Amino acid sequence: MNIEQKEILAKVKAGGRLTTTEAVELLEVKGTDIYQVIAAAEEVKQQLVGDRVTYVINYNLNLTNVCVNNCAFCGFHQDVNSSDAYQLTAQEINQHLDKAEEANVSEICLVSGLHPEFDLSTYLKIIEKIKEQLPEVHLHGITPAELEHALREQSLSFKEGYRLLKEAGLDSVPGTAAEILVPEVRTKICPNKISTQNWIKAIKAAHQVGLRSTATILYGHLETIPQRIEHLKIIRDIQDETNGFTEFIPLSFIPYNTSLGQSGQVKNETTGREDLLMIAVARLFLDNIPNIQASWVKYGPKLAQLMLSAGANDLGGTLFNENISQAAGKDTGEYLAPERIVTLISDMGYQPRQRKTCYDLI
Repeated sequence: MNIEQKEILAKVKAGGRLTTTEAVELLEVKGTDIYQVIAAAEEVKQQLVGDRVTYVINYNLNLTNVCVNNCAFCGFHQDVNSSDAYQLTAQEINQHLDKAEEANVSEICLVSGLHPEFDLSTYLKIIEKIKEQLPEVHLHGITPAELEHALREQSLSFKEGYRLLKEAGLDSVPGTAAEILVPEVRTKICPNKISTQNWIKAIKAAHQVGLRSTATILYGHLETIPQRIEHLKIIRDIQDETNGFTEFIPLSFIPYNTSLGQSGQVKNETTGREDLLMIAVARLFLDNIPNIQASWVKYGPKLAQLMLSAGANDLGGTLFNENISQAAGKDTGEYLAPERIVTLISDMGYQPRQRKTCYDLI
C-alpha cells in the first residue's frame, strides 16, 4: 500500500470525511492491500456499533412480475401477455399473508413490477388490506419507481403521494430502483426507469413525510469505479440533508438471465475483491449512515459472513419468498433460517440481535 493510501486510511480512522477521489483510490486497491482497507472499515464500524450484528425476519410480497419497463439488468420482468407473467389474486395475497403471520415476521417487503394497470389506488387498497389483516407488521414498500408509475396520470407530487401511502399504513420505503444514480449509465441499463433527478426527489419526499428508507447501489454492470463513488456521494449528500436512510445495501449485479448478460455486455459477476471493498469503502465513505448490510442473497451466506469483518453490521432478512435475484440467475435460495443467520454471526465472534425494519432491537 502506497503512502497516499495509508494517509487516506489514517485520515478516515481519525474521523475525517473521505473525498470522492480518495474513495476511488480505496476501491481500486489489490492484493493484500485490501486487508488494510477492510481493517480500517472494521475499526470504524466498531466505533459506531460495536460487536452487534443484526438481522430481520421478513417476507417478500411481489404482487406481479409484469412491468412496463424492460431494464437491461433485470431478469424478473415479464410482458403482460407473457406465459410467465403473473399477478397475485386477492386470494393469493391472503395466502401469503397467512404464511407471513405463521412465520411470525416483523416486516413485509412489498416490491413489484410496474404493472400497466397499477395506480395509486391499487397500492392504497393493498396496503390497507395488509394492515387490516396484520396490523402489527411493519410494511416496507413502494419504491420511488413504483410511486412515479402510480402517479403517472395524476397531478400529485411525490410528497403528496407518499403522505397518502403513509396514511394508508405504509411504514417505510425501499431505496431500490436507484441502481446507479448516474444518468449516462441509466440511459444504457434502464432508459425508461425513474430518472436520477426524480429518484432523488422521491426519496427526499418520503423522508420529508416521515417515511424512512434504505439506500442501495446496483454495481458490476456498465458503470466505472468513479461512477460507483459518484452514486455514494449522492446518497451521502441526501443523508446530510434528511437523515432519512436507515442503512446502505450494496447489491452486486447478477447477469445470467438478463439482457446485459445474454448479449455479452457483462459476462461475469463481480469478484470477491470488488465485493469486499464495496462493503468496506461504503462504511468508510458513508460516515452518516450507521448501518451497512451484507446481502446474503447477492453474495451468498459465506461471503456475506466474511463481510461482517469488513464493515458490515447487518445480514439483512430471512427473505421468505425471494424471487427477484432468483429470476436473474442467482442460486443462493429464497430463504435463510434465523437459526442459520445467528450461527453465521456468532461464528465470527459477533453478537447476533434480531431487529425491526428501522433498527429497533427485538
